[in-house]
Amino acid sequence: MKKLLFGLFMLGAIYTSAQEIDIKKGKILFDKKEIALVDGKKRVYTFSDLQNKPLVSVEYKTEPLPYGGNKVWFKFIDLTTNQSNDFETDMTNFSLFNLEKDIVKTFSNGQYKLITSNGIDQAVVQEILQKEKRDIQAEYLNYMAEYQKTLDELTELVKSNGIYFDNKGIIYQNDIKIGQILIHPTTFSVDDYTLVENNNYKVGEWKGNALEVSDLKDVYRINFKEFENPLKDKNSRDVKNNKFFTLIVGFALKNGFTLNTQLQTKTTNEERIDLQNKIIEAKTNSSNLYDVPGYLIDEKGNKVVGKLSINFENATSQVDKSNVESLPENYGKSVFVKAFNEKGKEKSTRYKSNTGAKFCTDSGECYIGLKTIGNAFNAVGNIMSLSADFSYFYKILSDNKGYLILEDPGSNRLYLKIPQQEKALYLGNSNDDKLEKNFNEYIKCNLNFADFDLKTVDGLKTLIEKHQTTCK
Repeated sequence: MKKLLFGLFMLGAIYTSAQEIDIKKGKILFDKKEIALVDGKKRVYTFSDLQNKPLVSVEYKTEPLPYGGNKVWFKFIDLTTNQSNDFETDMTNFSLFNLEKDIVKTFSNGQYKLITSNGIDQAVVQEILQKEKRDIQAEYLNYMAEYQKTLDELTELVKSNGIYFDNKGIIYQNDIKIGQILIHPTTFSVDDYTLVENNNYKVGEWKGNALEVSDLKDVYRINFKEFENPLKDKNSRDVKNNKFFTLIVGFALKNGFTLNTQLQTKTTNEERIDLQNKIIEAKTNSSNLYDVPGYLIDEKGNKVVGKLSINFENATSQVDKSNVESLPENYGKSVFVKAFNEKGKEKSTRYKSNTGAKFCTDSGECYIGLKTIGNAFNAVGNIMSLSADFSYFYKILSDNKGYLILEDPGSNRLYLKIPQQEKALYLGNSNDDKLEKNFNEYIKCNLNFADFDLKTVDGLKTLIEKHQTTCK
């Protein structure tokens, strides 16, 4: 609740610190000065100049998420050229009772300042249109299909193992107790739950529509609603095959937990130890960092020395018998730094890639948080997790006076960052025509795409040398 109140306070601070915005009879006023016209019908808002010439339309789109909340985006059309694109903003909370004013405020004070004191900013129009083309409605439908497929798989895992429940949350297989789901009442509308084995070992926690299970420091997460629950409703008709309980246990099974070794009766102690050793080896050979000594420079230039941890990939997905599979989520977005505070206590702090933070290990490997262009792979990852943050941490392979050759540690795909651009260019596109188009738009210099090998580090170094001497 404190975070919510703080967020509302900050939102109010953003709006009140900018111009005074008002809408009167279809006219948008900045500090009482008329700057544009707006006409809204059925969540489609047409913005015109003061001569009533339609310039752009913005359609507010929303679809419900299966675990609460909504997916929010906009369909944007340049009415002078009929070009269009779908995009998201960093604002997702809108009041349907005051939608027109919320949208005007979003596009004047928010991420895309389309509406300015001089009217409609054509540079922002082009920025939106030149973003990678998306059909977010189709993306949403694909996500929903994949999400439902995942829930069906979890249900089938529980069913195929002959697992069932009683109204106390006890988990049975073949009439043998193998674990339990415990409720922890809260003051909020949604309670917390813990999944434990018979020896009270905590397998995972369900809090606020999100279930997390942990295994040797890796955390896997899924969101779903609290369905009919016998622990809260003693008259519940759905007990033995309770959907809520089923998804909790199914997700644990999917991530390799055996719940007191009863669910996988063939697994001996020796096999379990062997599996854990394989998982440790897989993590060691992965691109992930686990408590590696180093330092981080945050967006304000502050240096933090400590132990670095970040996941670039699902390190255990290929381990035999682990049953660990990658669910839709974003890797490479957050690095955690364990450092000692003024009181001498070790504290772990999370730093996101969208802040532009940079961190280095003591061995000399460095990483930087950046947004990129031309990368459909990262776009898909965001879509599957319904994230609007298109930034990641990339490994710096070469730094020549601000010219960076970067690598995605999880896939080894290459990127180029030049000082004249805020974002990095993805170079792993197998479509040469698409890559050439992206290259020309990014470099903005008279260099011949065919003269350079953009798929190797040496080829990129040659390009950088040419750019430094030719493009001023």
